[in-house]
Parts: sequence; C-alpha cells; structure tokens
Amino acid sequence: MGTPMNTKEKARWVLPIMRREWDMAMQNPRVASPAFRFYGIDGSSASVEYSQGLGNFGLVPEYNSASAEGGPGAIAYDSFAELYETTFTHKEYAKGVSVERKLFDDDQRGLIRRKAQTLGFAFGRTRATHASSVFNNAFSASYVGADAVALCSASHPVNKTSATTFSNAGSTALSYDAVISTLIAGQDLNDDRGNPMQSIYDVLYVPTALQGTAYEIVKAIAKPATADNDANALSWIAGGLEVVVDPYLTDANNWFMIDSGMAPLHLLWFNRVLPEFAMSDESAFHLRADYRGYMR
Repeated sequence: MGTPMNTKEKARWVLPIMRREWDMAMQNPRVASPAFRFYGIDGSSASVEYSQGLGNFGLVPEYNSASAEGGPGAIAYDSFAELYETTFTHKEYAKGVSVERKLFDDDQRGLIRRKAQTLGFAFGRTRATHASSVFNNAFSASYVGADAVALCSASHPVNKTSATTFSNAGSTALSYDAVISTLIAGQDLNDDRGNPMQSIYDVLYVPTALQGTAYEIVKAIAKPATADNDANALSWIAGGLEVVVDPYLTDANNWFMIDSGMAPLHLLWFNRVLPEFAMSDESAFHLRADYRGYMR
C-alpha cells in the first residue's frame, strides 16, 4: 500500500500551478502600463545604478583648408559639458498569499488558482503604477529630477554653468491647436550649445478621460471643429501621430507628447530582481501553505 500524499507535498505539487497562474496574471496586457514601451529597460547587479547626463558636441568644422579652425590640417578637439547625475536606488517589494490546508484536502483547485491570480494582478498593477508614476508626478515639485525641477517644467536649466533655461511644460487643454503648437515646440528645442535638438513627437499620451478628444483630433479626415474642409495636418506631420491611452494616469486633464525614438535613452527602468514566486518551507505547521512574490 502506497504512502498517501501529505499536505506539505500537496503544497509543493501545486507550486508550479500557482506560479503559472501568478505569472500569467502579472503579465496580463490589461494590467500592464503602456508607459513600459517608452522605457529603456535593463537589468542590474548592483545596489544602485547611476546615469550621467552629457552635453552635445558643437558642429563639425571644416578640415584641411586655409580657412579651417586652428590652421590648415589641424583637428579641432571638442569637449562636452557635464550635465546631471541621477542615482537609482533599488527598492524591495513583497507580498504573500496563504492557502489553508482544508483547501488542499477539499480539492478546491479553482479557489487556489484564483488566489495565485489575484496576487499576480497585484504585482502587475504595482509595476504598472510605478511605470506611469513618471507622468502622474510630472508637474509636481515634490518629485524633481537631477536638475532639481519637475519632469515638466518651465525652468529646466540648460547645463550646470548656464543661467539659460528652457520649458517643456504647458497648461493648455487638449485641442487640435494645442497639439500642433506642442509639435512645433518640440521641433524647435535646442541643445545645451544652442544647436537644434528637435524632438519629433509621434505619440499623444492621454488619460482615459481624454481618449475621445485625442482620437477625434488625430483621426479626423479634415481639420477638427471647423466648417471648412481644411486638411488635418496631423495626418501629414512626421507620418502621423499615435494615440496611447493610459488608464493609470490619475489626472483627467494632463496630456503628454512623446518622442518614442528618444524616450528609451532617457527614461530608465532597472530590474534588480525580476518578479519571482516561491513557497515558504516554514508554514506547514500552521496548517497552511504560504506562497510569496518578491521583486526589486
């Protein structure tokens, strides 16, 4: 006669099922933040990570002629301005779920799976909330970047030594004219040396409350809200504009425009420890199996 499976062995046998349900729930597209597509995502093996901003080089001078800078045949060696350093300190996040012995004894597999799914959703929503927090805190003086101002600010310093500032913030409600003006403002940006550093905004990033307005602006065949048959310029500028709706945005009025090609170079996310799911070996005595998720 075989030895019956005890509760602890059942808990271990169920662990792969729990982990699968947890992982599928955590990665459910309905849970994820659309902000992740604009991050430069990397791993990390250190307790902290650093990012150093660097200014641009100037324009390249003519070489090997009588009018060349420094004389014929001379190479002009350039240097760049040191900008701002950002420190990324990894934080730990953990939450567990207990499965009572009676659920194993009564073969309540559906309820056990739902417990794992619920924990997976919690981890997925936590990551999504943090990803979108960059936009939710974009205008707050309580959340400043390395240059000591908010992400969206009218007083970004050009570099550490210049008194010149630039703005990437606005207060205009979402409208067709506001989108066109913001597109132009991005294209007119200059770098720390005053040379063109155009941002080609190709994403209109909005909360759920503005999605109707955003789609009307971008998808209209003709210019929106006019009696004339003027063309919708957004159909032609930069090959069009994509609307991305983020349900994790908390302000119903704030909207953003993003250069999706440049964003991953400057919007950074580090995974020190990717989300993991495990079982505690110390819980059988308490007539339950304890499972926990962890990420850093």
